[in-house]
Amino acid sequence: MTIQKKMPPRRSGAGRKRDSSTYDALLNATVEQLNEGGESEIRLENILAAADCSPSSLYHHFGNLRGLLDEAQIVRFSKVLRQRTEALNAAIQNVRTRDELVSFCSDWIDQLLVGDGPIARSRRVDALGSTYMRLDFAKRMGEAQAESCEQLASAIRVPQLRGLIDESLDLYSVAHWIQGLFFSRVLVELGHDDKLGRAWNELTKRAILATLFESADTTRR
Repeated sequence: MTIQKKMPPRRSGAGRKRDSSTYDALLNATVEQLNEGGESEIRLENILAAADCSPSSLYHHFGNLRGLLDEAQIVRFSKVLRQRTEALNAAIQNVRTRDELVSFCSDWIDQLLVGDGPIARSRRVDALGSTYMRLDFAKRMGEAQAESCEQLASAIRVPQLRGLIDESLDLYSVAHWIQGLFFSRVLVELGHDDKLGRAWNELTKRAILATLFESADTTRR
């Protein structure tokens, strides 16, 4: 008679008490390897070596390798947006006039469209692909997206309360639209056409600034 060894049940890392140093070491090592080669190149032994952790630690914190990969993909999907939104929220507190705000938003849009934007977007696309045919995980990814949009809306709400942005705008919807625009730029980047990229950037900036500020001008007339 053969006795089958039962694997530990799959559990979310967010749902239990954990040693944060071990948890973070495993998560960071997995994110780094996903960024280097995607899920197809993931090797458990490499993650454990990079994190200096045992298999039992992985099972304790994440249930199994799939659970660890899912947590890492959510981090890849939301980390950059969260960091930039936090920076936006801190900086926007000091903006007092409408002209300052227009200039500030213009610079912020440029920063999102250039720099490490293409790399960040490609990682988000890869993370999003991991939700295919996995409804429960897609729901979790959607929750992460909704949270990042709420953070962006909260940051923009500061100047709205000061009367610098049209008070009738639903900023939560605006945040989803703005993030959707940045995310969709991956289609332009596939062609490696710099002229098209510059034109797309300019159209995108004009559309965002017009939504935030020209609607307010129309309301005042």
